[in-house]
Amino acid sequence: MISLNTLMIMKNITLRFGAFSGSRFLQRGRQCLSILGLTALASSLFADSLPIAQEQVEAKRSAKVTWTNPSKGEFRLQFDDPAWSAGVRIMPPGDAAHWDLSSGKALAMDIENLSEDKQMRLTLHLNSGDKEAGNQVEINSGIALNPGERRTVRILIPHEEIYWTPEGVPGPKTIDSSAVNWFELQMQWPFERKEAGLVDCLISNVRLVGEPDRSYTVSEERFLPFIDVYGQYKHQDWAEKIHTDRDLVEAHQKEMRELKASKRPASWNQYGGWAEGPQLEATGAFRVEKYEGKWYLVDPSGNLFFSNGLDVLRAHTDATPVKNHQSWFSFDVDGKQDLPFTHWNLQKKYQRDDYEAEFFTTLVKRLEHWGINTIGNWGHSDLMSLGDVPYTAELIDHDDSLPQIPGKALKFYDVFDPEYVRAMETLLVDAAERDPLIRKSLQDPMCIGYFIDNELNFGNRNRQIFTDQVLKSPARQAAKLELVKDLKVQYVTVEKLNDAWSTEYSNWNDLLERTDVPESKGYRKDSQVFFVKAVDQYFRLSRAAIKAVAPHRLYLGCRFIGTDAVRRDLYEAAQKYCDVLSVNIYSHTPANMWQQDFPDIPVMIGEFHFGVHDRGMFSPGLAPVGLTQQERAFAYARFMQGALGNPYIVGAHWFQFRDQPLTGRWDGEGYAIGFVDVADTPYEELTETAREIGENMYEYRARGELLNPMK
Repeated sequence: MISLNTLMIMKNITLRFGAFSGSRFLQRGRQCLSILGLTALASSLFADSLPIAQEQVEAKRSAKVTWTNPSKGEFRLQFDDPAWSAGVRIMPPGDAAHWDLSSGKALAMDIENLSEDKQMRLTLHLNSGDKEAGNQVEINSGIALNPGERRTVRILIPHEEIYWTPEGVPGPKTIDSSAVNWFELQMQWPFERKEAGLVDCLISNVRLVGEPDRSYTVSEERFLPFIDVYGQYKHQDWAEKIHTDRDLVEAHQKEMRELKASKRPASWNQYGGWAEGPQLEATGAFRVEKYEGKWYLVDPSGNLFFSNGLDVLRAHTDATPVKNHQSWFSFDVDGKQDLPFTHWNLQKKYQRDDYEAEFFTTLVKRLEHWGINTIGNWGHSDLMSLGDVPYTAELIDHDDSLPQIPGKALKFYDVFDPEYVRAMETLLVDAAERDPLIRKSLQDPMCIGYFIDNELNFGNRNRQIFTDQVLKSPARQAAKLELVKDLKVQYVTVEKLNDAWSTEYSNWNDLLERTDVPESKGYRKDSQVFFVKAVDQYFRLSRAAIKAVAPHRLYLGCRFIGTDAVRRDLYEAAQKYCDVLSVNIYSHTPANMWQQDFPDIPVMIGEFHFGVHDRGMFSPGLAPVGLTQQERAFAYARFMQGALGNPYIVGAHWFQFRDQPLTGRWDGEGYAIGFVDVADTPYEELTETAREIGENMYEYRARGELLNPMK
């Protein structure tokens, strides 16, 4: 019989150690194997098992389910093709219409990756509501596991009666936890190609864990106001929360002592490259080279360089809008339109109004202490100008002032418009005239290279619609004129075009004036040819914009979304013109991207992140994980290990440096995704993990094995 005291000790151990096995927490855990053994026992003791019968489990798409221990609800899940949400759906038991998960804080299940060489990712989804009634809600969490690894994936159950907010407040996404339609495991936003053994795992011990956190509940009478003077959620408390101005000052003093005692990772040279690694040709600029079967950046001194970066490294961003929401705030907003909470917090923290110069010099030391060697996209020019940290720059971020293809279906330019062509010819020169940092970057060895644009929609995410939009454009649209010019060369007469397209244009001008879209196979074939031409034109002009002025700077691409990066028409053009293909990935690992026929090209991940619904934040972002900051740090470790193990990837940049505002920035995004929070307090679980990655990433990549510890 286990005593109550022993159970409480084990519960505390679980809370402290049970959620993380990467970074320094892993090192501590390896020193306490007996404690980790108790953790597993404690997890089972504090859980409410959900028996799963065979008839409840539905394989989706290409997935295969094999029952290994039916009495314990254990089954093996396998699939090679992730397309169309392949995976498994678990329906309610017996004749029940829904799962009742109202008694638990989280749904959990154990997953063991059976692969001997592949890192694996899965997302766990909960679905409630009625699709036809328009109130269906789906939430998700996820995990990545190294070969042979067994861990628990958990998803917070956002009970609507606990996590509710008054009408108009953009609070957490909630579900009716007493009426959950199903839960399922899949690969959200799949970008991996079909590959044998892509997912091969054991699923077991499905259970509810913990009791709902009713301390989060606030009555309607007490809810407003809910944002304090520091921009934090008023109705929840946590260890790092700021309660007084003095807290900010003392936190800063404590961190400054830590930074003063910190040393630069021993394996780094002055650029953050691998000082102890092989010596390659030194050109005085960053370049790319394939070394021993893996792509790398090479720093100006000729050392291998992996770009471990942070995006949006700025003193303050994303003020909280006030309009029509004055009652949200626990102080008089005094007619203000926006509330720059971080700016105010930094003024108090540094005890001066003009703190930015000191903030940026401190930030340089922070990056070094955290093991971060790159300033990612949207970094502040004052930080880059200090000359201490390599950086990337973006020349434009989808410039709406340039000619566009009309309509909302695309986020792309009219690349055939003479105005667009002229703008691209002088893009870098114009940017250098406007921005002293860009002017400096032309000769600055710390500049890795340039992005042009971010997450464009070229029009081929499902059926290719780019040319459809061109045909819907006015007669004088440059792209439409270019299309008709090409068709004249191909078909000579409009009658031959009509035969091929099954159309009835009276003449070429009729084609220009009309805005309907043919449905024939002939049109589809020619539509695709023109689309490929437009994509080629875009990348060709972008490369020329950089290389004509700065041939020694890398063209880093356009920051594809993850599922665009594996589209042939896009990656073939990127290979042709980009020095590095860039892609933003919001999943739990990039380990299995770009297999089979993907071109042999270096890849930089421009954005990724993980978030947890805690510390007063409402949304965990685009890649939620578990319940704790330890789980977020674990997810970060596995993602970076997957990137380091992928021979194409030369860098990965976390989006973003700071949490977004509680109630959302200008476009509504309010994600708990920062290395620091609104009060500039670092998430130590994450920064400690980043440090261990930065210290050991070169040896880890060179070994090429997906092992749990970094060293």
